[in-house]
Amino acid sequence: MKRAAAIILMTGCVSMGLHGQTQLDNAWKAYEEYDLGEARSLVQKARAKAGKKSAELADAEELTRRINTADNFLERVEHIKIIDSIAVPKGEFFKAYRLPASAGRLSADEDNGIDYLFTSEGGDYRIWAAPDTLGNLVLTESSRLTDGSWSEAEAIEDLADDGADVAFPFMMPDGVTLYYASKSDEGLGGYDIMVASRDVDDGSFLQPQNMGMPYNSPYDDYLLAVDELNGVGWFASDRNRLGDNITIYVFQVNDMRRNYPADTENLESLALLRDWRLTHEEGDDFTELLDVIAAINPDAATKSHDFRLPMDGGVVYTSYSDFRSSSASALMEKYVERKKEYDALREEMTDLRRQYHRNPSQSLRENLRQKEQESNRLRESLRRSLSDVYRAERQQQ
Repeated sequence: MKRAAAIILMTGCVSMGLHGQTQLDNAWKAYEEYDLGEARSLVQKARAKAGKKSAELADAEELTRRINTADNFLERVEHIKIIDSIAVPKGEFFKAYRLPASAGRLSADEDNGIDYLFTSEGGDYRIWAAPDTLGNLVLTESSRLTDGSWSEAEAIEDLADDGADVAFPFMMPDGVTLYYASKSDEGLGGYDIMVASRDVDDGSFLQPQNMGMPYNSPYDDYLLAVDELNGVGWFASDRNRLGDNITIYVFQVNDMRRNYPADTENLESLALLRDWRLTHEEGDDFTELLDVIAAINPDAATKSHDFRLPMDGGVVYTSYSDFRSSSASALMEKYVERKKEYDALREEMTDLRRQYHRNPSQSLRENLRQKEQESNRLRESLRRSLSDVYRAERQQQ
């Protein structure tokens, strides 16, 4: 984690004594443990000893800002259930994410010097981080054209954050919701996970929002990815200081955000994920879900099959003959047909956005709006259809 803490190496008279510097160092430590009352008390004492233009004063002001931000975030800590945590080396950590093909693909493009790249399920959209002329990382995207070539890579200026590095993007299948990480000065420290929505009319991104706690911490937090098919999310963090390793947290995605009450016991521990098992409720059992995740092959998109449907006990159906229930098999056929219709619609919308970007018009705007409404209806229908498939097959077992 980067911060502006100054280290006094000189002797003699300085604007802030060694005792004041120790107080500031301890204030940072208290902040990093979410002991915000102690951190605030120590930083106030340190500020009183700092000179008006000293580096220590600037450090104290920055810490005060972060304490205020953490105070605000602690009032709305989302209650997500962490179902697993994985310690992995930092290099190519995203390879530990087990996402189905429907969520897109996480990879690297070594030939072009790209350490991390997100590609959509259909293989027609890519987004990654690349340095700008000043060396700052900015999100960059490209789409596959009708002739099979790729459009010229374009930086997403809407998400440039005053020179702060932005990286590790993940686009949801709706083509609208984007998660990424930013080293914004407005965050808790290091990389913070952000979410932004794309305007379906003109393709621009609306004001991004900080995901808050427990996703973010005073340390680096990044690459939030969601598997809608199984209701599972993933994000990485170095908050546990595991040397060259980082921690990947796997969690159950909420249909709607559900925050802990502000007076929840051990709220700070829940926000920092000191013990992720405390996020569970009595009776929770994620054994089957973990088996489903373990059975996912992130490279499955390269294989030929009718579909890929994770089932209980780590079993994965890939053809209609795998079903025990004839009604479930029939329902799956309908689901696959609707999914093709949905994919074709999303592809059409991508093409319409390109047209609008080149030549904006009211008719294109209205067409896009109608397509988006139709897409939302289809997506909800797909979710219900998949639930029907699971229900019918489990009744047969």
